[in-house]
Amino acid sequence: MNPYHVGTINPRQYLFLKKINPSLFQWFKTTSTFDQEEETPCSGKSPAEAIEAAHAKWDSFRTLNCGFRYSLPERDEVGCNAFFWEMAKSYASFNGPYFDEELGHKCYVDFASQEALSIWRKLR
Repeated sequence: MNPYHVGTINPRQYLFLKKINPSLFQWFKTTSTFDQEEETPCSGKSPAEAIEAAHAKWDSFRTLNCGFRYSLPERDEVGCNAFFWEMAKSYASFNGPYFDEELGHKCYVDFASQEALSIWRKLR
């Protein structure tokens, strides 16, 4: 199961947010090689709720910059913060656009951080 989103806590440890079912998003601690995961008691009914719970649990928690998601066919000018899974789908596609089933149209992610791209490459 690929991460829905990625966060970090100090000392430099990555957390993967996984979509367990449509109403449960759970955080998992992972090793530096991403080969083992340990479930944390931190979760939420939505990604936003899970991220909020992580901020409450860990003082040093931050999410990775996975770029900005723009809607197509006419790229909106503002965009919004992308989740890790959106970045992964966009960067894995031939030229960037991917179909987002939740939104019902094509999207494009740009300007992801090198840290997020590095994790994506290791997980591929």
